[in-house]
Order: sequence, then C-alpha cells, then structure tokens
Amino acid sequence: MKRTSTVFALVVIGLLAVGFMPSFSADVEFQPAPTLVPPTLVPSQDVAAGDVLLTESSLVKVQQDGAVRVGLLYNVPPFGTLNVRGEVSGFDADLAKTMAETWGVEFKPVQVTRQNGMDMLKSGAIDMLMGLQTHRRDLDAQVEFSQTYFADAQSMLVRQDDGAAGLGDLSGRKVGYVLGTPASEAISLWQQRSGVGITVQSFLTIDQAYSALVSSQIDGVVDSRVQLLKVIPQPGMGKILEEVVGPEPYAIAVRRQDINWRNLINKTLQYLSQQGKLQELHQTYLTGLPYSINLVPVWAGIGEEGPKPDQMPQDVPYPSLTTIPRLQQAKAIRVAGVTDLPEDAPESLKRFEATNRAVIESMAAIWGFRVDYIPNSAANALDLVASGEADIAIGVTLDWAAADKVDLTAPYFLHGERVMVKKNDEYETFLDLRGRVLGIFSNEEGAEERAKALAESANSGVRFFAINNEANAPDVLLNQNNVHAVFGDSLKLVPLVQASPNDLRLTRRGTNPDAWYSRFYIGMAVPRNDIDFRLLVEYTIQEMYRNGKMQSLLGQVLLPEDMPTADIWPGISDYLSFKLG
Repeated sequence: MKRTSTVFALVVIGLLAVGFMPSFSADVEFQPAPTLVPPTLVPSQDVAAGDVLLTESSLVKVQQDGAVRVGLLYNVPPFGTLNVRGEVSGFDADLAKTMAETWGVEFKPVQVTRQNGMDMLKSGAIDMLMGLQTHRRDLDAQVEFSQTYFADAQSMLVRQDDGAAGLGDLSGRKVGYVLGTPASEAISLWQQRSGVGITVQSFLTIDQAYSALVSSQIDGVVDSRVQLLKVIPQPGMGKILEEVVGPEPYAIAVRRQDINWRNLINKTLQYLSQQGKLQELHQTYLTGLPYSINLVPVWAGIGEEGPKPDQMPQDVPYPSLTTIPRLQQAKAIRVAGVTDLPEDAPESLKRFEATNRAVIESMAAIWGFRVDYIPNSAANALDLVASGEADIAIGVTLDWAAADKVDLTAPYFLHGERVMVKKNDEYETFLDLRGRVLGIFSNEEGAEERAKALAESANSGVRFFAINNEANAPDVLLNQNNVHAVFGDSLKLVPLVQASPNDLRLTRRGTNPDAWYSRFYIGMAVPRNDIDFRLLVEYTIQEMYRNGKMQSLLGQVLLPEDMPTADIWPGISDYLSFKLG
C-alpha cells in the first residue's frame, strides 16, 4: 500500500510538472474556472464609505506603552535591512528610530510586507507604517499620510547613446517595467495625461529589464530612480532622463482621521528637517540622489525643542457636519481671509490679496461653485472656519499655533526675507556687504533686528538705512550712492524687481542651497478633521500645479526661479464627483 501511494503521488507530481504548472510569461492570460452560479456583483463604495471611526488616538497607546511600533520592510536596502546582529537599519529605520528618540519613547520595529502592512496598521497592530510607503491617492481611502519625507520618482532609463532628451522622444518605442511595481500605473497615468503612445513589455526582475535595454530589445526601463541608479553597473552604461514618468513621494501612514497623531509626526518631521537630521540621513543612505531642503515645509511656531506626545491633544475630534455635502447643496463656498484694501494700499498687499482671491476663485470654478467672500475676515479667518461660519480660509500662514483649531493644507506659495541689489553688483551674502549700507523697511516689524543678527553672524559690520515707503526702495538703491542693498520681505521686493528687471535683482546667496533668509509658507485652513474636504482642496492645488495654472497665478508674487515644486501624489485626477484634471 505504501509503495502504491508513493507511485500515485509521483505520477500526480509528474502530471503537474508537465501539463499543469502555470507559465510565468507576461503574455499568458489566466482563464477563470466555470461556475454554476453567476458571481454576485459587489456595489462600489464612495471613497469614505468604508471608514471605521476611531475611538482612541494612537497617541494614547504610545504614551501608555512608552513605545512606538513602526511597520518596516526588512529587505529593501538602503531603506530597511536586517543586519547580522538582528537589528534593522536604513534610511526609513533610522528615521523612525530618531523620531522615537525625539519623543522619548522606545523604538519597536515590526516587520511587515507590502501585502500585510496596511491591514496591520488599520487593525492597530502597528502605530505607523513606513518602508517605501508611497503616498498614492487611492490609499487615502484607507489611511492617512504624513508630509512627504523623501521624494523619489518613477523615471526612465535609456541607453547612454540614445538621443532621447525627454519622455516624448520615446513615442512609438518599446519600454519595459518590472511586474508588481508601481511602474505600470505610473506609465499608464503618464500616457493618459501626455497622449504619448508607447509599447510596454513586462519583466520579472529589474536585471532582466536592464539586459533587454542593453541588447536593444527595448528602448527604456521605468522604475524608481533609486532602483535605476542601483542597476546601472558603472557610469556611462545608461542615463536617466530628467523628466519623470510620475512622482513617488514616500510618507508615513497612520490610521485615517487620527489627526493629532498625524500632527505630531508632521511636526517631528519638520523639526528634524530644521535641525538637519533628515539631510544627515539622506547623505548616509542616499548619496548621489538630490536632496531638497524645501521638501518638508517648516511651519511657523515649530519651536527649539523636539515635540513630545504629551504636548498634543489625545482625542479624535470629528466634525459635526462635513463640508462637501453642504457645498454641493448650496453651490457656493464661504471664504474667509480676505481684506478690503484702500486705493492707496502698498503694491505688496494688493498683489498678495489678488493672488489669494485668484487661487480660490480658480479652485471654485473647477468645483462648479461660486465664491461668497466674508468681508474683512483676515484677522479672524481661523475662528470663522473653526466655528463653521466659513468653509475655508485663504492666505493663511502655516503655523503650529493653529493646529488645534483647524486643519492646514500644504502650502501653495511662500514669501520671506530676501536681499535686493543692483543688477550688475556682485553682492550675494552679508559677508559681501562688509562695511556697506543696507536699507531696511521701517514698517517691517523686527526686520532690523534680524538683519543685524545676520550681519553679526557674518562679522560684516553692516550699517543700516531706514526706508519709509516700499515704493521708494528702487530710487534709494539706484540713485543714492550710500545704500548698497535692501533687506525685506519678498512680497515687497518682487514687484520692484519685476518693474525694473534690467536694474534690480534678488541675491541667490552664492553657493548656499537656499536663497531665502526666512520662509513663511502660505496655505489654506479647512474644518478640523474633515478629511474628504481637505483631500479635495489638496488634490485641486496639486492638479493646478500639474497643469501650470498655479504657476501662472503666482507670477505676481514669485519670480520664476523661486516657484516652488509641488508635492504631487500619484493617482487619477477625479475625486468623488469632481473632475479636477
């Protein structure tokens, strides 16, 4: 009997091996087995229809346990790797550990996979999910994300001698990608938006795709920039096009509407960016990839000390009424944050006001709503949103002092302190202004003290001259030999440079990677934890950046070289019933 069973088993195994093993060719289509009863159709849900409301923030458990459980991938160098000592290290792992140290709690790494990470987060098995976690719009229905802490991109690798300079040059050619990676979706979305036609071919590994590229079987390979840099064996064996196929922003996922926990994570990321810790990790693990010091916008009120869990509210607040249904019924959006300026108002204030109104009016037009402004509401804009008297506030300086009252969106533009000089002068830094005279606007509170601190740090011995009216600054600089530069807010300086581009310019600070002496990010305030409305606002801002509309509107308050790069999350342009693209 035992021999018979063994022979039977061997026959079965042989049959499976010969005729029934599935092929892994990308061209094979699997046919479903026939069923006696037709499958029941499952009705599709709206984005937020499957929400399960939280009863307790992750903040509570982190404080009770004195530890934070972080979901990480253990096999994706340089982001997360399990070493011979049984410790996980890498960019993501070290960032999570640094955050835990900032909070004064124990770092508890938890191994996850790409398949189970989201479920472990939603079930509460982990407190936050990292590990190459791309912030995709379709995932916003399940979880919530922090600010982006690393901006990768789905990019195109071509042969070194290929004449392609941009993605459009690949039209009509064959491009490869690796099965199971985000490249397939990135290619599809790029084709939809660009209208460029290509033939795609899938591969099981990135090495197979690269070999096909080298042997001219295909003309390009799409994958993350990190992966493409690793596959090129040496310089000159391929080039990555500057134009990206699609963004791939890495962020930290938390449970949906756990707003105070998300705020602590965002505030900590901003603090670590301000302290240079993010740049240190980047230099350690991601050498060769560009680092932008402006990737994580740092809000006002960040403070000098690292944020702690016990400094944040512990509750999970929910709005009594959500905004989108009210807007759809009224067909109008109530907007706070505007000011009725007099005719003789300074040009800087007029441009700031006009820009904010133009942005919200463009957004409302996309949604199909009219705009109802609440007159002279800039001073109490946040209170009006918090009380439900306004749906949104525009022109809001992103400040942590407001985080327990409203939700603040990503910034749509910025302003800050810069230095204006004559076009042909070679001054760039305060060191270059040694012994010179610097003009300061007398109505700019604290500007002289900040300029003095900058001058002292450079030991430049700068002297100061008060300018009473911003419109007089060009004459003071061009026609008075005793003033060599003007220090002030970019909102004042940009109109002056635009009016006299052949005579005036803003300094770039030489080799310093940041041309700004200070940054004030401007965003919008929406009702607290009304996640679907906040996402609608965020997606709309991103789509306006993607199609160039936002850059056009910001042209009167920002110079072209200072236009910010928007953090765009990959995904389709439609949201709920709104067509945003």
